[in-house]
Amino acid sequence: MREEKIIKGMKKRNEKALTIFIDTYGPVMKASIYKVLTFNENIRMEVLNDSILAVWDNIDSFDPKRSSFKNWCAGVARYKAIDALRKEIRHKSVDFDEVENYLEDEDEIYLDETDEILKVLDEKDREIFRKLFIEGYSYDDLAKIYDISKAGLYNRVSRGKKKIRKEIRDEKCL
Repeated sequence: MREEKIIKGMKKRNEKALTIFIDTYGPVMKASIYKVLTFNENIRMEVLNDSILAVWDNIDSFDPKRSSFKNWCAGVARYKAIDALRKEIRHKSVDFDEVENYLEDEDEIYLDETDEILKVLDEKDREIFRKLFIEGYSYDDLAKIYDISKAGLYNRVSRGKKKIRKEIRDEKCL
């Protein structure tokens, strides 16, 4: 119920709703950003501010049928963090060797090779990976969308990860 009031208030451009939003969802967004940008506090705070502004500006694009508001906000923050990381790497203000120590295994594929890496999967698995790891869908959401059990989805993702790891290992050996 409180979530709905926050969303309605933000759609009406109510600043009090924005303040409540920041207090309620700011920590979730901050955590998403921290997972990607663990190395620079200034960039993290800038990305958090950009993420909050992006939610404020794009609140009308939130679709409760696709994901929860909390997950949507975390996804927005994560994408902003990934974009900031790419920008920092591109402008060479960050040493990639320093950054890769902070990335989780799944995060490494986001840097610039996502499409290339996902080519080893069939089209349906590519869609699942994009929705799950890039767009921030939950396993529950995807199980409903693709009309498969959650366990089946976990198996599919596990097999896909193994296939990707094998492909990456094979390429490194060449």
